Amino acid sequence: MPQNDSRPNILILMCDQMQARRMGFVDGIAITPNLDALAAEGVHFRNALTVHGQCVPSRCAFMTGMPPHACNVMVNYGFFGHCGHLTARNRTFVQEFQERGWTTAHFGKSHLGSPLRTLGFDVGECLDGEFPPGKEPPERVRLREENLRRGGDGLTAEGPENSTHYKALREGLPWLANYDPKSGPLLFMFDTNLPHPPFYYEPEWRDRFRPEAMILPRSYYEETFEGKPPFLREHAERGPHKLESEAQLREEMAQYYTLIAAVDKACGQIGEIFKRKGMWENTIALFLSDHGDLMGAHRFRRKGTMPYEELYNIPCILKLPAGVPRRRAVIEEVVASTDLPGALLELAGIRPPPPFAESDAARALRRDAPTGHERVFFEHYAAWWGRHPFYGVRTATMKYVRYYGDEQFEELYDLARDPEELHNVAGDPAYREARRKLSAAADGWWASTGGRSADFYETEPFRNNLNRVE
Repeated sequence: MPQNDSRPNILILMCDQMQARRMGFVDGIAITPNLDALAAEGVHFRNALTVHGQCVPSRCAFMTGMPPHACNVMVNYGFFGHCGHLTARNRTFVQEFQERGWTTAHFGKSHLGSPLRTLGFDVGECLDGEFPPGKEPPERVRLREENLRRGGDGLTAEGPENSTHYKALREGLPWLANYDPKSGPLLFMFDTNLPHPPFYYEPEWRDRFRPEAMILPRSYYEETFEGKPPFLREHAERGPHKLESEAQLREEMAQYYTLIAAVDKACGQIGEIFKRKGMWENTIALFLSDHGDLMGAHRFRRKGTMPYEELYNIPCILKLPAGVPRRRAVIEEVVASTDLPGALLELAGIRPPPPFAESDAARALRRDAPTGHERVFFEHYAAWWGRHPFYGVRTATMKYVRYYGDEQFEELYDLARDPEELHNVAGDPAYREARRKLSAAADGWWASTGGRSADFYETEPFRNNLNRVE
C-alpha cells in the first residue's frame, strides 16, 4: 500500500571496502544486477571520493558532514591510543531527519563508536569503540548490560566479520517488512561489512569467478616507487600488506567479487520490500562504500592507507525521489562523501544546515555539465602499521598530496596522463604552477577547517576525545 505522506523515504545502502570500478555496469565482470538497475534508474557519481580511506573516520565524516580532523575522528578507534568515536557534541544528518518526523533505523555495521540512539537512530545498536576509563557513554553501558541479561555476549552489535552481513539481514529484513508506510516517512540504513576482509568465497557465486581469469591492475606490474615516499617501497616489500604472489592476488580478487555479489543481492532484497510496500517510487536511495581496496594496485593488498584512486574513489549511486527530474545519468565531476548528506536533505525538501549546506553533490544534480572547477579534499592520519599523515586535493585531472608528519613529502599526479598514479610529478618543472596552485588550495583548506600539526593529534586530550565538551 503506497504511503500517504508526500515526504520521501531515505534508503542508505552502505558497504565496506568496495572499489568504485567493481560493478557490472562499470567493469563488465562483477555480478551486480541490482546495482546495475539502480544506476540505470538513478544517477551514477563516477568520481565520488571518500574524505578518508579508513573505516571509522570515513563513516564519522559521512554522518557529520565534516572532515575527519574537524569531527575529531582521524583514525580507527584503538589505533595509537585514539578513541576515534563520535560524541554527543557531534550532530549527524540522521538527527535532522529524525527531528522532522522521519522514523530512523539502522541495521548492520556502524563503526561510529557510540550508541546509535544518541546519534539520531530510533532503531539500532552500536556497542563498539574504545574509551578511556570513566568516559564510556552511559547509554552504551546500559545497552551492554541489557545484552548480557538477554543472554548475549555483551560485546558489539557487529560480531565476527564474516557474519555481520547476515546478522543485519536477519534483523533488518523482517523489521522493514513489518514497517507500516502509513506511519510516515522512513530513513532506513543497511550497513554491511562486506566486501571487507577477511576474504572468502560466498558459495552462491563460487563458480562464477575463477582466479586465473582475474584481470590484475597495471600498477601491480609497473609500480617502481621511484620519486615516492620511501616508506611505500618498504611497506610493499616487508609490510603486512605485502602480496606474496600473483596467485595470492588472483585468489583474493575472485573472493572479493563473490562478496560484492552478496552485497548486491542484499541491496536487491531490501529494494524489493520497498517496492512491494509501494514505497520505492518516493524513495531517495543512496548506495556507497566507506572506502575502497587496493586489490593489488601498486603491489599492495587491502587498504594501506595510501592516497590512490583504488582506495579513495568509491562507488556511489543515487536514485531520485518521485517528481525530481534526472538531469544527467552520469555525473563526472568530483564530489566528496561528506557532500552526500546535504544532497539527501535537500532532495527531501529540508534546507540543509551547516555543515551539510553548500553540497557540491546537490549542485551537481542541478547542473547539465561540470563547471571544470570542482575539487575535493581528503586526508589520512595513521593505520595500525604506522603514522604517515597526509592531506590533499583532487580535481578532474590532478591530485596533490602533502605529508605533514615526519615524511614532509609531496606527491602530484596528472590523472589525465597517468591514471595509474605511477609517476609523481611534484618535482617536475613542467608542473610547477599546477603544484603551486594545488598545494595552496590544500593548505588553505587544512587551515580553514582547523587542521593542526601531527604533534597536536598525539596529545592526550585529542586522543581521548577529552577536548570535546559534552
